[in-house]
Amino acid sequence: MRFKLPKTFAGKTEEEMREAYERIINSPDAPNNQINPIIIPNQDLQFITDENLYNEIVKYLDKTFPAHKRNLSEKLSFDEVMKGSNPYIAVAVDMFLKQEMPEYRIATQRDLETNLQMFKVFQIDSGLALRSLADSNVEQATHLFNQLQKRNHNINFPIWVELRGLTLDNDLNFNLTDGSRYKTADCLNWEKGTHYLETDDFGLPKSKSSMLGRRIWTTPYRGLSRIYWYSKLFCNSSYLSNSDDNGRVVVVKPQIRGKTIK
Repeated sequence: MRFKLPKTFAGKTEEEMREAYERIINSPDAPNNQINPIIIPNQDLQFITDENLYNEIVKYLDKTFPAHKRNLSEKLSFDEVMKGSNPYIAVAVDMFLKQEMPEYRIATQRDLETNLQMFKVFQIDSGLALRSLADSNVEQATHLFNQLQKRNHNINFPIWVELRGLTLDNDLNFNLTDGSRYKTADCLNWEKGTHYLETDDFGLPKSKSSMLGRRIWTTPYRGLSRIYWYSKLFCNSSYLSNSDDNGRVVVVKPQIRGKTIK
């Protein structure tokens, strides 16, 4: 039901106008009584902790990808924080943010590296590992590789693709945009459990280390795998739709020259 203000208060006393105003704002049809405000993230790195924002995300997922609720909205739940994560969810949330809250985006692996302690017990999806066009997720791997090759004919496997900046189509294929970032990343084929201390500009291991430090978990299998942080950098799961209550989507408010964008 639409809510309308009177066209004029002409001829009314101040007391009558005050009473009329109070009736308006206390009406069950008043806009503020019909819409739940969304509390937006107010930190550089933050989980989705506002239930109204969670509900808006679910509505967007169901409206945009009605045939894929099983891999998207039905993998999510809310209990003081939005729970659930997989590459599809992360990319779809990034699409939502770009449309509805363009000053925000999902976190990249480099973002996570700035506060790993915050994510110690959570699973955060950040990228894709494309090692070949065989084995796992062949159709999606081929779809993605064809796009990559058009942009760089000389690109070689294994390829790391950041989830931030991708989009999904109606078949849940991953599609590059002008904001997509990717690179050949040899670390994706390192021996399982290799230690490393330093990361590059993408948040990926820079070089192997003989000292104890962070570890990367790889796989001998090829095709397309997901990359996520879960106390270690995992690059070995081909189950792109899996999700559980330890999964989280992290929202970032980007900074320019050391200052948070307002």
